[in-house]
Parts: sequence; structure tokens; C-alpha cells
Amino acid sequence: MKFADQTVSGPDRVESYSQAAAPLGTSVTELHETATGSLVVAVDKDLTAEETAAVVDTLEADPDVASVEPDVVLFPSAAEPNDPLYPVQWNLRAAGGGANAVAAWNAGTGEGQVIAVVDTGITAHTDLNAKVLPGYDVISVPDMAGDGNGRDADPRDEGDWYDAGSCGRTVGASSTWHGTHVAGIVAASTGNGVGISGVAPGAMILPVRAMGTCGGYMSDIADGIIWAAGGSVPGLPLNPTPARVINLSLGGVSTCSLFMQDAVDYAVGRGAVVVAAAGNDAISASRTQPANCANVVVVGAGDRDGSRARYSNFGSLVDIMAPGGTTTGDVTGGIMSTLNSGTSRPAAESYNYYQGTSMAAPHVAGTAALLLAANPALTPGQVELVLKKTARPLPGSCAPHCGPGLLDAGAAMANGVPPFADVPFGLQFYDEMLWMAAEGISTGWAEANGTTTYRPFQAVNRDAMAAFMYRLEGSPAFVPPKKSPFADVSVSNPFYKEIAWLNSRGIATGWREANGTSTYRPTTPVNRDAMAAFMYRYAGSPEYTAPPNPVFPDVATDSQFHKEISWLASSGITTGWDDGAYHPVSPVARDAMAAFMKRFDDKFGQ
Repeated sequence: MKFADQTVSGPDRVESYSQAAAPLGTSVTELHETATGSLVVAVDKDLTAEETAAVVDTLEADPDVASVEPDVVLFPSAAEPNDPLYPVQWNLRAAGGGANAVAAWNAGTGEGQVIAVVDTGITAHTDLNAKVLPGYDVISVPDMAGDGNGRDADPRDEGDWYDAGSCGRTVGASSTWHGTHVAGIVAASTGNGVGISGVAPGAMILPVRAMGTCGGYMSDIADGIIWAAGGSVPGLPLNPTPARVINLSLGGVSTCSLFMQDAVDYAVGRGAVVVAAAGNDAISASRTQPANCANVVVVGAGDRDGSRARYSNFGSLVDIMAPGGTTTGDVTGGIMSTLNSGTSRPAAESYNYYQGTSMAAPHVAGTAALLLAANPALTPGQVELVLKKTARPLPGSCAPHCGPGLLDAGAAMANGVPPFADVPFGLQFYDEMLWMAAEGISTGWAEANGTTTYRPFQAVNRDAMAAFMYRLEGSPAFVPPKKSPFADVSVSNPFYKEIAWLNSRGIATGWREANGTSTYRPTTPVNRDAMAAFMYRYAGSPEYTAPPNPVFPDVATDSQFHKEISWLASSGITTGWDDGAYHPVSPVARDAMAAFMKRFDDKFGQ
């Protein structure tokens, strides 16, 4: 804060502090002077947002004070990384068909999360080496593994090349290094001045080698899923770093097998999000395994413009779309990631573009890790719900069906990480309470353990109701009268300004007492009938004729506030309780108040 006259003495300053802090039972201490001449002060207890505002208002009203504002805490803001290939990673941006990953990094980068990549294994790569945990090779057939033995503790990709006539193919093929490419999309080191950026650069990669020459057996893949989730697999040691996210960029045209479904169910039961590619056959995803298994997040592929890639599977099983790219005609339309230059055995590390739902799935897996790092309490089902709910409409086209839309990692992080510790995702009125925070209508309580709480089931008192409405209005400029309009609300009350504003608008006139005074009863809970009256008056007491018959069975036509309650129902702000009643004399809890205010703003806000 800054005093209007820099010569104001210490005793005078102490008096200013005392007047502001005394109503809250706290004291103010000067800490230091800033370079601009302001004084930094602190109170000796945690204040709610409403109490903080009251202290600021009281100090601002002091003629000796020039200005005062809270000393807020700021955080580093994620900048675009310095990785030299990041400029060609359209898939990480918000434009077109990108996943908007950079915006998500402002809220976290996936620290502490383990993402299992059940794939062809992994090769040594500068952009990955620091991120790779000890994985496992679960390929049980030596010829398929290409390393001379069966299962072992080395998940290195030995190459999946084959000669003409092998694997039922007339033409041979070079090694794909598929697992290395997927791993880079998920969590390549970011901001290291090398190569590319990963979706969840703070997460760790757990390579599980389940496919080699000619692919991989479903039984091996299923065992790999269970091992990755921390389960027991005969002959294998327990995985010391169980994954919370398991990426399956693989599939084949078949029904979901019992082996695969059991493995997926086990992993999900352990709290892991299982992400599966929809497949690249341009058919319904219902025909491909593991996309057609229950409890997996099925990912279709979009191109650079945000349309369904021509190869991507589709249909009602697709849960979300993500960047998969299209290299036809222009290779830069694919997804750039880590790779290896060897045509058969591993050689030098490299980078290149691939396309496929195999590339789309790790974008979703990485975003799931971002969400879990920020909010570890999320269940797999809740992670999926956040991803779907925050998906943005496809900028391009899709036929016949591509799920709820395109992955938006930034929006997922903004909506999947609640600002209040006691408002978990999925709680009734979760969205509305988040809206209260986003709009600055409520910042909750700062608790001693460093968290912020909303106290959703606590009743809203009349003083807090005044503050909510004042902020909903945008905290308009208002100078409260020097004499309070209410006998029980002193000018030093933390909410005096808001209560006086409410009275000036005719929203609250209070009670006329027997001694001739008017009272507001600031600490009395707001009942649902009075809340209807507050909102009706706040809307400007619009012309409205209440219906001749009761809208709710417990609100008679001759009852107080019948008109206001009926108006609230006609406006869609309330539908009553599940029993069809309104419960007019029940106190309004803070979660329900958030819902009422959000609906009011949707209906009447500017």
C-alpha cells in the first residue's frame, strides 16, 4: 500500500492498520518498503477473499492512503519450447487440428506420472534417454522378438523388419521403430534445445516391448498391460513403477478377446487410464481390437486441418479425436517425432513424420498424464469425462461419427484441475463452482495447509450473498454511505460496502424492527424463498404475473415470495428438488448458490 503523504508518521499508520484489522480480530505488521515507495504489510492470520476485500476497502477509505492492493502470488508461465523441430509440430498448437498442448503446460507438464508405451520397444535417443524407466520385453516367441530369446528385462527395439514372403506379405518391409515414435509424442524432453517437444514432458516413459517381427500376440500384449499396471505376471518380476496411463497404439480386425478385456479391466481397476488407437482401416472402430474393448479411451485421428484423416476408423466407439496427421502429398502434414535411421537393426537416432491413429493415441495419453499429475485423485472414468467434455468441435469435417470432438489439452487442464480442494471432479454443480472461481465471484478460503476450499455444503449467509451479487455485477464503483442503513451492520463490517450496495439497488431492504430501526441480519443463512426474492429484484423486478396455480406443491399462491419463486422457475433458474418441491425455507448451500448464479448469468448476463 502507499500513503498519500509519505511523511505520515508511524503512529498514524498504525492507527490506519488498526481500523482496518480490528473488526476481523487480527493485526497488521509492516514488512518492508518497495522500490516505488509502497509499504508491504501482512496480517497475522489467513483471511478469506471476502475478508481481504474488506481490509482493502477500509484502508482505501482512509484519506491518508493513496492506494492499496493485495500482494498476489504469481507463477512461471510456460513459453514455447526451444526445441528446433517444435516449429513443425502443428499437432501441439491450438490452430487447425492441433491438440493445444502448449496451453496445458501453464498448469503442469505431467511430473511424477508414468506412461507405459506397450509397443515395439524403444531405441536409444537423446530426446528420450532421460525419460525412460526400466521396462520389459514380454514377447514370448524368440523369432518374433528377434533377440534370440523370449521374455527378458531389455525392452530395446530390435527391429520389426521382415523379408518378402514373411508375415504373410509378398513384399518385405524395413523396421518401423514404432514404439520410439510413439514415446516421443508422449513425453519427449522439452525445452532442452534438441529435437521435438512431447505432450507430457514431465512424465516418465515405461517401455513395454510386446510387438516385434510380424507384430505381437494378443496374449503377450495383455500380459504387458497387466505388468505395466503393477500386476503379477508368471515369470516376470513386479514392475516397481506402475503406470497410471497405458498407451496402446496397436490393433487388428477382431473382436475383443477375454484375455485383452481382463487385462484392460485389471489396469483400470488399478487406476490406470488405458488409451487405444481406433485403427487405420477406415472402418467402424467396433471391428478392431483393443478399440472395441470396454473401459478404453478410443482415439481417432484427425489431419492438420481438423478433419477425420481418411484412414482413421470411426463410429460410436470413438471417444475423442486427436492429431494423427496425413503425409499423403505433403509429408509435413504428418506427426514429427523421435525415430531411428536403421532399416533393420538399430542405427543412429533420427526424427521423421508418421501418420496414423497410433500417433493420435499418445496425444491423449500424454494429456491424461497431465491431468493426473495436476489432480491425482481423478479416476480413469473421470479423466475420460474431462477429455470428452473439454473437446472442441472439429474445425474440419467428419463422417459418419468422430466422438465429441478434437482433443484440447489446454481446456482439459483448465477444467479438470479444480481450484478448490474440497470440490472434486464429478461433484454436483462442479462446473458452476468452477465458474464462480473463474469469474472472481468466489475465491474460497485459504486453509492452513496451503489449499483453497469452497465449502460447498455450507449455507450461504446474507452478508456473503451481498458479496456474491456485487461481484456478479462486476464489482461496480460504489461509495457506501458514511452511516449504515442497517442497525446491525457497522461501517467496519467486512461486507459493509456490498450490503450497502445491495440496499441502494433495492435488492435488500431488511427487517423493520420494533424499535424503529432496520436490520439486515448479515450472519443469517439465506433461505431459498429469500434467494428467489433477491434474484428477482436484482433482475430489476421485471413485469411478471404469477400463475393462478402453484408451481411447486410447497409454495402456496398466497405465500410470501410466491411471485418471485414462480418467476425463478419460469426463467429456468430453478426446477426444484427431485421430489418436485421447492423447499422455500431451506437454507441455500454454497454449491446450489453457484448453480443459481450461473443460471441467472446465462439468462440475464451481458
